[in-house]
Amino acid sequence: MKRIIFLTTVVALLFSCSKTDIDEPFSGIDLKAKKVGPEVFVVTPGGVDDTPALCQAFDDAKAAGPGSVVKLVEGEYHVGYMEVYDFFGSLKGAGKGRTIITVLPGMDIDALWAQGLVGCQIKFVGGDVYLSHFTIQTPPGPLSTGGPGTGYIYSLLNFSSFNAVYELGNESRSINVVIDNVSFKGQRMEAGGYEGYAGYNYNCAIAVRTGLDCFPRTYSGPGVPREKIDFKITNCDFDTFCYGVALEGMQDCMATIGKQNQGNTFNNIDQGGGLFDSRNMRLLVEGNTFNVPPGSYGWDVADYQYGMPFESKPETEVTICSIQNNVFNLVNSFYGMYFYNERQFLYGEKPIALQIKNNQFNMSEIPQYCLYSVATEGMVIRNNKFCGHGYRALHLVTYSSNGLVLGNNFTNAEMDNAVAYLSASTKDWTFVGGNLGEMVINYGTNNIFTGYNVNQSEAPFGQTIVDNLQATKEALLKLKMH
Repeated sequence: MKRIIFLTTVVALLFSCSKTDIDEPFSGIDLKAKKVGPEVFVVTPGGVDDTPALCQAFDDAKAAGPGSVVKLVEGEYHVGYMEVYDFFGSLKGAGKGRTIITVLPGMDIDALWAQGLVGCQIKFVGGDVYLSHFTIQTPPGPLSTGGPGTGYIYSLLNFSSFNAVYELGNESRSINVVIDNVSFKGQRMEAGGYEGYAGYNYNCAIAVRTGLDCFPRTYSGPGVPREKIDFKITNCDFDTFCYGVALEGMQDCMATIGKQNQGNTFNNIDQGGGLFDSRNMRLLVEGNTFNVPPGSYGWDVADYQYGMPFESKPETEVTICSIQNNVFNLVNSFYGMYFYNERQFLYGEKPIALQIKNNQFNMSEIPQYCLYSVATEGMVIRNNKFCGHGYRALHLVTYSSNGLVLGNNFTNAEMDNAVAYLSASTKDWTFVGGNLGEMVINYGTNNIFTGYNVNQSEAPFGQTIVDNLQATKEALLKLKMH
């Protein structure tokens, strides 16, 4: 499994602004019961550096109160480094491809590192933020100076509840984030940049990131608390980054990546994204299209600590992850999904409740794996469809146990090695149906296959499946009620 650790910095942002009043979704009632809309602060592109005007618009919107709108018109804005604190309102453009925010090169990484900050271009810290209907992109070439000297920035957008210079470690703080109809576009670099996993170099490593915005040396406690960041992103597209969406260091919150008929699209991305080193989470990944290039990766869920200075904190509730109704187009890719539940395996904590259902895996040029499981317990894989030519559909290894594989369709899949591979440390998996034929390699213990001619067992079918389904139903009920 890979890790995300890279840092960078930015310069200051500029934007011209005027103020007007128009009806927007936020509305209130005055003493005469007259309907009033939120205050709207319009920023027009200035042609060179729009950062100061945009910063002023956010300040004015904050002063006007919750629900205020910073509105961008059609045109191209040039924006440098920017921090927005405790903003309760919206940033709205005229539409994808009509309102374009282009990163201004010149982020000073050394200056940011001196404050203990990470090099993300536009940061929202605390508040309730709604972003919609614009394109944000990097220009060609290097975007930063100093630091490692490679010219890349860490992310276009970053969302956190605190950072190294503001309310550091304050667990009572939170941020709510909704992103809709935004296009994210990065650039590859011939030299320098962030070296991605597929061998390409990028001038921006991550499109959208949540979590820690401080270095270890800036925090004197035993570890930085994870943050409460409720996050939802729909109808967005991503092109040419190492990561599309990286959710890191979150706790006690909900993350939604797409909804049915409101999914996101990932193109030319080393890794579509993932949920990393978070606790007590509810994650829904639904309706998205992952176009996974050669040697690249789709979506991860991993709870191991990969080097960031988070406090050591066990799971107190079951993290619930439902990944459903997505399309994974795998072209000689490494995998579509990856799950690593280290905490339950090494420390006996509550396992992540994983339900993988109704996804479609389209394979070409022999991708390695559709689904890769490490140390999971009780995963449910059901009603997924596998098509095309690949190496292995299900790669279940390293003490993955007690899972259920039910009702999946492998009829149109041609696998060079196996439909399912279970290593010697796996145990107590139950497979039901799915037209697997003889294409299962099973080295595990007490793995039961029902409905085809593979590893027939006299063990009674039922109890493991009943237990898994009941646990999953309870977990999904909690997810719906959240």
